[in-house]
Amino acid sequence: MSSWSANESLSLYNVKRWGAGYFGIADQGDVTVRDPSTGAEVSFAHIRELTREKGLELPILIRFPHILKDRVAQLVKSFARAIEYEDYQGQFTCVYPIKVNQQREVVEGIIAGQRQALNGYTGLEAGSKPELLAVLALAEPGYSTIVCNGYKDEDYIRLALMGEKLGHKVYIVLEKASELNDVLAIAKELDVSPRIGVRARLATVGKGNWQDSGGLKSKFGLSASEILKTIDILKDNQQTQAFQLLHFHLGSQIANIQDIQVGLREAACFYAQLRLMGLPVEVADVGGGLGIDYEGTASRSICSMNYTLDEYAKRVVQAFKEVSIEHDLPQPDIFSESGRAVTAHHAVLVTNVIGIECQEVGSIETPSAACHPLLTRINQNYLDAIDRERSLSEIYHDLISYNQDLNQAFTHGDLSLQDRAKGEQILKATALYLMKTLNPSRRPHREILDELNEQMADKLFANFSLFQSLPDVWGIGQVFPILPLRDLDKAPSRRGVIRDITCDSDGRIDHYVDGEGLETTLPYPPMEVANALLGFFLVGAYQEILGDLHNLFGDTDAANIIFDEDGNARVSVSQRGDTLAKVLQYVNFDPQRLLSALSQQVTEAQLGQDTKTEFLQWLQRSLEDTTYLDQPKI
Repeated sequence: MSSWSANESLSLYNVKRWGAGYFGIADQGDVTVRDPSTGAEVSFAHIRELTREKGLELPILIRFPHILKDRVAQLVKSFARAIEYEDYQGQFTCVYPIKVNQQREVVEGIIAGQRQALNGYTGLEAGSKPELLAVLALAEPGYSTIVCNGYKDEDYIRLALMGEKLGHKVYIVLEKASELNDVLAIAKELDVSPRIGVRARLATVGKGNWQDSGGLKSKFGLSASEILKTIDILKDNQQTQAFQLLHFHLGSQIANIQDIQVGLREAACFYAQLRLMGLPVEVADVGGGLGIDYEGTASRSICSMNYTLDEYAKRVVQAFKEVSIEHDLPQPDIFSESGRAVTAHHAVLVTNVIGIECQEVGSIETPSAACHPLLTRINQNYLDAIDRERSLSEIYHDLISYNQDLNQAFTHGDLSLQDRAKGEQILKATALYLMKTLNPSRRPHREILDELNEQMADKLFANFSLFQSLPDVWGIGQVFPILPLRDLDKAPSRRGVIRDITCDSDGRIDHYVDGEGLETTLPYPPMEVANALLGFFLVGAYQEILGDLHNLFGDTDAANIIFDEDGNARVSVSQRGDTLAKVLQYVNFDPQRLLSALSQQVTEAQLGQDTKTEFLQWLQRSLEDTTYLDQPKI
């Protein structure tokens, strides 16, 4: 046990694989974040001190703007390498779909990264009127590409065309055929030449949690016949020159590069056919689909990916180069809307453990001769395990059977509460002994160990709401890397499962990154609740936006952490989360009316005046408190 090192924890939690060079573990066991461009590094324990000094409380969402910039740079560099290697004639633009995370600090961080990587130019995508307003306000006329997706009414279209008149390059992507007439009419009214794109509904489906966002079952996009009708309308209005962009979307978080390749070939054929019909399509927008490796397994698992950024870029470029050469066509510019790949790494949820329910065994009382016969059999099974009288597999099978018998005997009234408690203690002691004795290198033993680890796992109660901070865990079974932020130079001698503080049995995490795969329990070193911190990584995409108010747990506190010129970390932005008053207003409770009603109850209660005054003052203060639990100053 004493020989355990932080480097072994790196392997155990697979940090090098999913961390993409941004996260590590220091020799003393603290989890760290680093800036790959400068080598600057800081521990999350120190970050917690910095945020505490700003008055921020746990749970807290930590954002790292330098990671946003680096993710943009890595994506752009991958396409630049592919374009150079293939001698491709088109250009690449990284377009950020702000639906992935609309927080202003996040969008501004991505824009800053785009300007560095794209020589001052930016690319943004909007899918609604409020998103388009935000995009137009942040984009710089003359240097911005804006893609407008989603269903559109006249106001949305008018706003997009006004953006074109303001000097932005705005592409209006038709999601349904009926939108075209409105685009042409409003463009004529505003005296502006529209840039029209068409979203083709591909037959190809990228397998995964979001596979229905692509393929024939997709909510969006035009079929082949609808595209032909759209072209006829453009011809009738002498507006074929407006058809400049082909858009398609294979899905989100596509794990298998072969699925991407098949979809790219289909999309490239759409491009070729449109150009051969004389339409001046200049841009192929490949949409989303680029994944990240949440597990670090580099596999086809839905929470992983079996390809790299470089391979993804290479496949995209090759698909359109090959079809263009085959048909002697211009090679189109390429847009990608890779929001998840850009944002996921930059945010980490940090919170404290408020309690640990350990599976411990106290003193075991040997059953007396007068006790229920079932207790004698349960105890003999335990002794057989210690004395190795029978195979450990057989001991385990009897353990399962006796546990069922114990419950049935109690339910039928044949067993007292005291005897049930004695039986449970012996069964638990047997299970813990098996866990120490079974050999994980033997497959039959490994299967039993997996079951015992899950059944006997500690419960770690963490100060957060799964539904607010990690909604995809509950909604689609998404996996996020989770690990303790301290003491990882110590052996992970315990295994646990994480539970949140909501009054909902679904507020739990069932899968954890563990070595080269997933486990149903989290390995962790012994920890003191007063100092225990957990980190939930790769939560920068969708989670902050999709979170809900289950049990009225609101937004957490948040902070942006940057490195200064000397490599020191500091808080650049600090944000308080929702207060009790704010979340009550969300559900139409007026805090002042609520306070008045409680004040009336206090006034009428049989309490001393000092008690009444103190209680009312406390109520007033509590409305400005966080919705989460108070915690030690860690």
